[in-house]
Amino acid sequence: SLTNTVDSGSHIVSALIAEKENKAKSQNIRCEINISIPGINIDDFSITTIIGNLFDNAIKAASECEHGWIRFSITQTGSYMNIVIENSYSGNIIENNGEFTSTKNDKVLPHGIGIKNVRKVVSNLNGQIDFSYSSECFSVKAELPNYS
Repeated sequence: SLTNTVDSGSHIVSALIAEKENKAKSQNIRCEINISIPGINIDDFSITTIIGNLFDNAIKAASECEHGWIRFSITQTGSYMNIVIENSYSGNIIENNGEFTSTKNDKVLPHGIGIKNVRKVVSNLNGQIDFSYSSECFSVKAELPNYS
């Protein structure tokens, strides 16, 4: 099995990620997690809103694949924290006003309300977030100021 490293310096973030990883594994989704960050200097509400929503969306999408997978990482570059989550998905993606829907079942891939909350929190933190996808992979990258 894969070795997953979680060294976030935050009990809340580590617990949240462990919970999401267990949820994914219970749906036979392969998880690769790499968190290597000296400390998280972002309030608990903001960081858990971002991670919780993005992870839930990834689980929902990957659970519809025969061999679903999620790759999740948090790293620090300079004074910025980078959160990257990539997942498999099934069907085609339709983008509409910043929301993403899969043609497989018309469920919104990153959930309507969830993604609005994530965008709002990222914006309040003066960070940025980008969504992209290829034929095999849906990818979200968030860059947040994380001054020590």
